[in-house]
Amino acid sequence: MSSPEDNQASKRETALLAWIQQTAPYGVFTLDTSFRVQSWNGWMETHSGIRSAEIIGKEIFTLFPDLRDRKLVSPFERALNGESSVLSTALHRYLLPFASPLRELEGHMRQTARITPLVLDRAVCGVVVVIEDVTQRENQAEALSRQHRRDEVLSWALAHLLKADEPKKTIRQLFFKIAEHLDFDTFFLYFRDMATGALGLYAAGGIAPGLEKDFAEYPLLAAVADKREMVIFDDVQKHSEPEYAILKNAGIAAAVAIPLFANDHPIGLLCFATWSRKTIATDESDLLTTIAQYLATAVDRENTSLELQRAKEQLSNDAQLLEQKVQERTSRLQETISELETFSYTLAHDLKAPVRGMVGYCEVLLEDFAGVLPPDASAIIEKLARTPKRMEALIHDLLHFSEVSRQEVLLGPVEVAPIIENVLALRVPAIRQAVTIVSPLHPVRAQKALLQQVLSNLIDNAAKFVSPQAKTKITIFSELMSGVTPSTRSRPLLFNSVEPAAPDAGTPPLENQASRVRIWVTDEGIGIPEEAHQKIFGIFERGVTAESYEGTGMGLAIVARAMQRMGGTCGVESELGKGSRFWIELPAV
Repeated sequence: MSSPEDNQASKRETALLAWIQQTAPYGVFTLDTSFRVQSWNGWMETHSGIRSAEIIGKEIFTLFPDLRDRKLVSPFERALNGESSVLSTALHRYLLPFASPLRELEGHMRQTARITPLVLDRAVCGVVVVIEDVTQRENQAEALSRQHRRDEVLSWALAHLLKADEPKKTIRQLFFKIAEHLDFDTFFLYFRDMATGALGLYAAGGIAPGLEKDFAEYPLLAAVADKREMVIFDDVQKHSEPEYAILKNAGIAAAVAIPLFANDHPIGLLCFATWSRKTIATDESDLLTTIAQYLATAVDRENTSLELQRAKEQLSNDAQLLEQKVQERTSRLQETISELETFSYTLAHDLKAPVRGMVGYCEVLLEDFAGVLPPDASAIIEKLARTPKRMEALIHDLLHFSEVSRQEVLLGPVEVAPIIENVLALRVPAIRQAVTIVSPLHPVRAQKALLQQVLSNLIDNAAKFVSPQAKTKITIFSELMSGVTPSTRSRPLLFNSVEPAAPDAGTPPLENQASRVRIWVTDEGIGIPEEAHQKIFGIFERGVTAESYEGTGMGLAIVARAMQRMGGTCGVESELGKGSRFWIELPAV
């Protein structure tokens, strides 16, 4: 009699066999030593569509003859010799040709199979085969692998386009690699002309050279370039429309065309095509759309750089041309000014002799013929003698102005107080007594002779333009300035012929970082109306109240010209009847 333990073990074995037969999630069947089916579990019935009663006792190779065609008999034979075999999807994809459990995936179920000996009492009595459905797992793995490869292509394309200074020159290398990874055979790339907007074939690959001319101006693809959406041409060879003839002639089975846009402007078209597949998968078209966006951005960057470079070159050429014209005009202006200065100097110098002759002849008439001439004639001759003297003074001042304009100007530190003392030493005592100097007078950077001429003219003006009943009173002082003050005269006499000299190295900065010194010469004379402030610094210009005072109208013009030559400025503050405050401004020492 069997023991309770033996009965319990027998029940467990029976239960296990029942589970394998009815509910196991994998296929199990057994063969005898002649490879005839001995058992066929429920999983096998479900996926093969063959019931157990229909298959028991039949040879497996007769039921599935492709096992011999695929050379899969040897694993079964080795099992009878005590060896186990594992068949993977990598080499065989499946053992028995069952339909795929995934509707979206055509073909056979992906299977791994283990073929092992069936042992009874230590002797091989048959073969056990276990089949596992790995279709979903393999499909997911392939999808992840495809996604990984596409991510690599996308990253490589992005890096390639961003790194290239001229992406158009590397497009063929880029697209051949993309076509290789995505299993495309042909590509076309069109760009628009930046000037005309016309679409032209820029690059192509994968077609016979003789066919490229057919795609150079292809209306079917050109129509897509004007759109904003990708267009897919599936199963091209079945289309009978005339516009598909060029694609069909090139052997293309399916194609995808993607418009290229940058900053909302159409710049071209990208097209990939295949000879073997009738359709373009959605994930492929999405990837190509992203690459097309990268390409459009890179090409737009290159076009913008080219436009910027051309603009810079044009600007540089224009600047050089302008500089050349300025130099030519400046040279002509300098030559003209030099000729005018030479002419004025020569004219003024040559006029001295006839003017002096006129004065001499008038004096001879008055002295030698005084008793003969009528009184009216003598008066006329006296007036005639005074006129050349005024002309002589005018010529003298004109010569002085010309000398100021022509002489070489060398700037250096100059003390102001000794210059004023020299000027006053040459004046009458009344003027010396009328001048008050407020110390200190700050030193300036100037030319000593020109500065002395400027101060002499300003002091003479202050002493001259005083009403007869008033007493002359002149005050001279200086102050430090932090910036440059424009001259009162808005238009310069001539262009500035010298640049202000740089300060001496090592000179300590002045108090409060002052960079200029303003010297004032003030008086309590007749004053100048505001409308005449600018014109009195011009040649032969005088204030409206100065008609009754002697002068040539050149004194302040010489002041303005001398200050201009020394890199300084000058001006006046005055009201009619309230005196005048003339100032000159020069770099500080």
